[in-house]
Amino acid sequence: MTKVLVLGGRFGALTAAYTLKRLVGSKADVKVINKSRFSYFRPALPHVAIGVRDVDELKVDLSEALPEKGIQFQEGTVEKIDAKSSMVYYTKPDGSMAEEEYDYVIVGIGAHLATELVKGWDKYGYSVCEPEFATKLREKLESFQGGNIAIGSGPFYQGHNPKPKVPENFVPNADSACEGPVFEVSLMLHGYFKKKGMLDKVHVTVFSPGEYLSDLSPNSRKAVASIYNQLGIKLVHNFRIKEIKEHEIVDEKGNTIPADITILLPPYTGNPALKNSTPDLIDDGGFIPTDLNMVSIKYDNVYAVGDANSMTVPKLGYLAVMTGRIAAQHLANRLGVPTKVDKYYPTIVCVADNPYEGYAVAVKDDTWYGGTVSIADPAAVNHLKKELFTKYYMWTKGDMALEKFLASW
Repeated sequence: MTKVLVLGGRFGALTAAYTLKRLVGSKADVKVINKSRFSYFRPALPHVAIGVRDVDELKVDLSEALPEKGIQFQEGTVEKIDAKSSMVYYTKPDGSMAEEEYDYVIVGIGAHLATELVKGWDKYGYSVCEPEFATKLREKLESFQGGNIAIGSGPFYQGHNPKPKVPENFVPNADSACEGPVFEVSLMLHGYFKKKGMLDKVHVTVFSPGEYLSDLSPNSRKAVASIYNQLGIKLVHNFRIKEIKEHEIVDEKGNTIPADITILLPPYTGNPALKNSTPDLIDDGGFIPTDLNMVSIKYDNVYAVGDANSMTVPKLGYLAVMTGRIAAQHLANRLGVPTKVDKYYPTIVCVADNPYEGYAVAVKDDTWYGGTVSIADPAAVNHLKKELFTKYYMWTKGDMALEKFLASW
């Protein structure tokens, strides 16, 4: 029996695992290894921070959900991949080391949130990227009496060599891994403090390591700048954060921004497990270069999906789902199940929600890749879309079977 390991438990990995098992059935054993038995619907973690959702509402127990679909599950932290001998090494919850051989592996363990690169993070940093981060921020916001809030992202340490075997315009250079959550949180906080009657006591600054939202068209960026101007939000470009202090943040050039609360999407680097793996599996940033079918350019039985793939820029949920689906379809064909393989075409698709004010901004934009689509639409119906998408994800336990048939989310 062909053995397929899927590493990770978020959008890319889960889409790959569910899709592959649905396509190949008993033709392959599919096993997921993830560092936690729980996966979370991360696009709603900002909602936890502002108190409209609880973390437990967004939790999927993989140890129950996956076996229900005939997929094995193993809790464990991946330490490295030996691509030459087709082995994965991981640490079990009890601390013991384990190893597993594979016929094929789909790598979806994501990138690394490099909080260690920002001095003062442990003491003064807040975020929405992990469940515990969102909960900590909610507690801070609840007790906040007013002052300065800075919201932004750390630098993206993107790899460049070797390049993936895809059209060059599909992989632009990015200063930030993804700034959609920054935009969303900045909108959310306006509604949050308006509800609390504190808008006049709060001053918000949004910062970016490059040009803010550079993955959108110039017209969309102008529209965002106009929204910020109306909301009284200050925007600072080219601020590569280096240190968080109690009442300010400092960039690499010594510039400062006042901040009593700093909300940061931490710097993105390659996953340490991939950096520990067979050297020619990864690029110089620690990401796996692939072709358009998500197959490693060096190892024919290795696939990479989601943030682990060097091609996915920005590191976006929509692209993770697309790569997971394509990897599964391509592998299904190799396992003897004729399957149409979707074509990978990168597009920025996201919804920045503002639940307290009852609207969201739906974005669909491919201009960064040379396309002509540029939509940034603020509307009440987009808030409903986000709500329905959250319910859909939780109902399917992370199985995005209908994703490609849904509208922008």
